[in-house]
Amino acid sequence: MIPFARRPLPGSLSTSLAARTRQLSGSTSPYQDARKAWKTATTTRRGLKTHLCVSCARPAFCMYCHESRGTDVDHYEPIRRAPLRTFVWDNHLLACAYCNQQAKQEVFPLDGNGQPLLLDPSVDDSADHMTLLSTGVFEGLTTRGAETIEVLGLNKRPELVRARTVSWRGVVRVFDQAALHGGVLTPNDLEDLRFLPVVDAFHHFAHDVVAGRLGFKGVRPHVVTSADANLAVIRGLFPACRL
Repeated sequence: MIPFARRPLPGSLSTSLAARTRQLSGSTSPYQDARKAWKTATTTRRGLKTHLCVSCARPAFCMYCHESRGTDVDHYEPIRRAPLRTFVWDNHLLACAYCNQQAKQEVFPLDGNGQPLLLDPSVDDSADHMTLLSTGVFEGLTTRGAETIEVLGLNKRPELVRARTVSWRGVVRVFDQAALHGGVLTPNDLEDLRFLPVVDAFHHFAHDVVAGRLGFKGVRPHVVTSADANLAVIRGLFPACRL
């Protein structure tokens, strides 16, 4: 999950969301009314999806798995739990049908203090809470990371694990080739990195560069050196990350 910065909404969309939230605030059956209002808010949903598509780290892709196209406007905090946040911009994310409808659904785990355990890519950097192994499997570094991996089934989808493995190898290959040609990333290299099957693999690779973890993941020294030399470029590709 690559962090992203929420862009300001167009005025008409912001006004629509605020008006719908006010309507729900006086409801005596907020959950039922929120579900009905969301289902019929076709224009609002379309506007949100369009805005989310250009806001995410890889345009139009799922903000959770980064492997599939984003098809749904997901409520980070589910409607059943927080019906009054149905039309609140900070509660909307772009998700693929699998992450939204089959994996996450209305699951929203909390810690002992009532704080969310599920990571929010508009607030959290997943690399602070999980690490990607060269096998394409995520390993939790914190309770929040482990819960997010479980809720979204990030290690349970063979095709997703495979795509991350291929992407990891693709990142290593780019820096391997860069090392053989003066160490500088070319425009073609940058394009290859931007259009990996799962760009999140590069995101986690970038954090491993900063943390000095690449050597422990079997990455050869000359590739590590190549990545270190291009750290400024890497940082520029992930502006919302704390690299």
